[in-house]
Amino acid sequence: MLVTHSGRFHADEVFATAMVLMVQKHEIIRTRDETVINQAEIVLDVGAEYNPEKLRFDHHQNSFVRTRKDGPPFATAGLIWEFYGSDILKQKGLSDDYEIQFVINRVDAKIIADIDAVDNGLFSDDPRPSISLVIAMMNQKPTASDDEQLAAFFHALTISKGILNNFIDQAIGEARDIIELKKSAKQVINGILILEKKLSFKDFLRSQPQIKRVVYPRPEDAYGVFCNNKKNHLSKKIRGLREEELNQATGLTDAVFCHKTGFMAVCKSLESALILAKNY
Repeated sequence: MLVTHSGRFHADEVFATAMVLMVQKHEIIRTRDETVINQAEIVLDVGAEYNPEKLRFDHHQNSFVRTRKDGPPFATAGLIWEFYGSDILKQKGLSDDYEIQFVINRVDAKIIADIDAVDNGLFSDDPRPSISLVIAMMNQKPTASDDEQLAAFFHALTISKGILNNFIDQAIGEARDIIELKKSAKQVINGILILEKKLSFKDFLRSQPQIKRVVYPRPEDAYGVFCNNKKNHLSKKIRGLREEELNQATGLTDAVFCHKTGFMAVCKSLESALILAKNY
């Protein structure tokens, strides 16, 4: 039996519950009754106790002081991701220690830490546009029945599981892409990285200032030019131009468009994308 609190639900315990259900089956009970809480196998976000050995994961009590290094304090979502994250990833087939640690860190940084921060009241904007707000908006109105609110909780739980699975799967792909990107980064010429296949490179670029621009294949049989940092954006004279105008300005024949801010452009051939990357 998994117990979390009744009443209004939040992204914190909803995502925490979703994570547990990825590795274990449990009957879910929403209550604040201490008698029921004491009988539970695992308790999330209620009970005023943090004891991983006993599977108690609350963070509201004064005795709980755990905080990420240079980051927000933990709430239940973060505690559960820390405790069950490796098991979730192993169920998805990961066995490499580097990949597991990369995905654990990436998912925490991209989604879990923010949920924890909101749950700990670190943002003054109310409502704050975030995944926490999306889940909070799924609560029923105060006059709704207990059954209606319980149905809303399980609906939010289903959505949260889907979001988590997508985030995790993307992070797994990024972990594997970075291994290839590190190899490719050794072959940068004049600040330009040329990729032979589509890789998740944008986050990687933030730590690679020597890479000014990336030329990469796009799904629609085209090639993109992506600029790392504003100082490397494409020339103002071609920004916002499309097709005929862009081709006239560059002397190309298959340029598709350049974004109006200059951070990226698209051409139909690798050769044209390289010309934009090198000369504009």
